[in-house]
Amino acid sequence: MHPTDDVEQVRRVVVNPASVLLLAEAENEIVGTLLGTFDGWRGNMYRLAVHPSRRRQGLGRELVRQVEAVFATWGVSRITALIEVDRPWAGPFWAAVGYPRDEHVGRHVGTLQRSQVTREG
Repeated sequence: MHPTDDVEQVRRVVVNPASVLLLAEAENEIVGTLLGTFDGWRGNMYRLAVHPSRRRQGLGRELVRQVEAVFATWGVSRITALIEVDRPWAGPFWAAVGYPRDEHVGRHVGTLQRSQVTREG
């Protein structure tokens, strides 16, 4: 589990007006999710997940298209799809939906300890 995978982080995303969290449901179960955020510079898509029994049926592609539609209403013109490198199936999916790998950009990540994070309110 990642440091940001908890209920509090999901709540913060849901109430952020510059974020969209899509949930795909079938038979009263969540079968797909995609998080989209806009930082004022670029739209970002994170955490695409589709239940294994629902893969290769167009659900992931539809989630991407729906986040793109939201981004278009926000005036977003450049979108990044962030994927973890230990997911070998993710790269070909993103390339197939129009997001080729960017060979020019690397990503450096730091995580603040909970004691460092301040909360308003």
